[in-house]
Amino acid sequence: ELVKSVQSLISKKLFQHAYAVIEEGLSSYPKSSKLRFHSAQLALETMDFINALKILEELNKEDPCQPSILVLLSRAWSHNGDFDKAIVYLDEAEEAGANKLLMLIIRAEYYERSRKLDLLDECIKQMSKDAVSINIRARALIARKDYVGAIDLLESDYEDGGLAVSDIIHNCFILAKAYDKIGEYDKAWMSAKKAHEIDQTPFNADKHFATFEKMMAFLDVDMLNALAEGPNTEVKPFYIVGNPRSGTSLLEQILSMHPDIENAGELSTGHKMMLQVGQMTDSFHRWPSNMIDIRQEDADLLSHIYMDSIIKQSKGHKVVSNKALNLSLQLGFLSKILPSSRAVILHRHPLDNAVSCYTTNLLASGHSYTNNLEALGKTWIARKKISEHWLNTLSIPMMELHYEQLVANQRIETERLIKFLDLPWNEDCINFHKSKRVAQTISYDQVNKKMYKTSDGRWRNYEKHLGPLIDIVQEYI
Repeated sequence: ELVKSVQSLISKKLFQHAYAVIEEGLSSYPKSSKLRFHSAQLALETMDFINALKILEELNKEDPCQPSILVLLSRAWSHNGDFDKAIVYLDEAEEAGANKLLMLIIRAEYYERSRKLDLLDECIKQMSKDAVSINIRARALIARKDYVGAIDLLESDYEDGGLAVSDIIHNCFILAKAYDKIGEYDKAWMSAKKAHEIDQTPFNADKHFATFEKMMAFLDVDMLNALAEGPNTEVKPFYIVGNPRSGTSLLEQILSMHPDIENAGELSTGHKMMLQVGQMTDSFHRWPSNMIDIRQEDADLLSHIYMDSIIKQSKGHKVVSNKALNLSLQLGFLSKILPSSRAVILHRHPLDNAVSCYTTNLLASGHSYTNNLEALGKTWIARKKISEHWLNTLSIPMMELHYEQLVANQRIETERLIKFLDLPWNEDCINFHKSKRVAQTISYDQVNKKMYKTSDGRWRNYEKHLGPLIDIVQEYI
């Protein structure tokens, strides 16, 4: 019953609820391979590739040659930038009986992400021209900058080909990208709008925004001073706090070039720790109020849980970054559990940020608020306000960084950031686009290029569609 509940929640993209059910289930059935598999699946869905790998490697060791596990392992390694290992596991999955067409499509996706276009072309040649492969064929055309070809393909009559709704939605967003590239902004917007209209993911606006208000009201200066604090650690956790599409992947890519910094991606560890507080403290209160029952030994244990999750990344590195997209709600809690940590608050122009969110498939990652311009604007403001709250209340070192300033003054802003981390300057940080690492997130095709300014002011291309949004964020423009 627990497994069925988790499957239902993941299919509806209710990821936080799914995490809660899994954590509760694992407390009773810690060895359940099915719950652990779905925990890994959920980690992949939320881009926590480090924890996904840890779980999947354990499952594969316990029960080798299971295609479902091998396919997820392959995906996890690809998102960690190790495409050689990803291909090895993909080959093993195919040998174990995985669907050959699916394996070919996944292989093509890897080549597209790593920009191995000749190998991508070879994969495409082996595919039948049916609806199932249309997305990767369109992406291959875009990779070759054949935007018109991608549009012709995606505008063809393919929706009767038995595609899942999620695949049709993804195709709409790819079409929006192609239209944007050729300057057909109205058509790009209509393609994205169609995707949002198709999507049926629920969004509870009242509950969503109440969470921000509750957190700010509870964690004021007096409460923060009264809470138990975890131990100082030699390795410094570093939080990159920003909205989706605000430049967090770009910043992570820049930092990845420094020899003293390692990136852990979007860790779900903080969220899992939050779920464990109630059970750990036997508190009668709900989150976040149950933080008042955290004892010193609880704070020490929670600190150990977080540090254990980054142990592989921390070897030889002084700083390990985390850019989980729910950090804005976790920051107060994490600052007490990990007092050696630091944070950067990354800002981006609200209209540019909203346009990028609306025209990108963030629905697949559970960001259902992007379906609605009003919700997008209010979410931007809620995150802005809670960031200001943390800047005024937390005791850990924090700095603000604006995406537009980083793009315009790359060297000055990067030097400021490295100095903030108490690290020596390294010139490689300027040449982040030369990194062999492929970005783990949806921004992979942008942050592996030189710094560019074309995203600054992009909202003006879509201004006539943004009326309700402009009204909401007017005072921040």
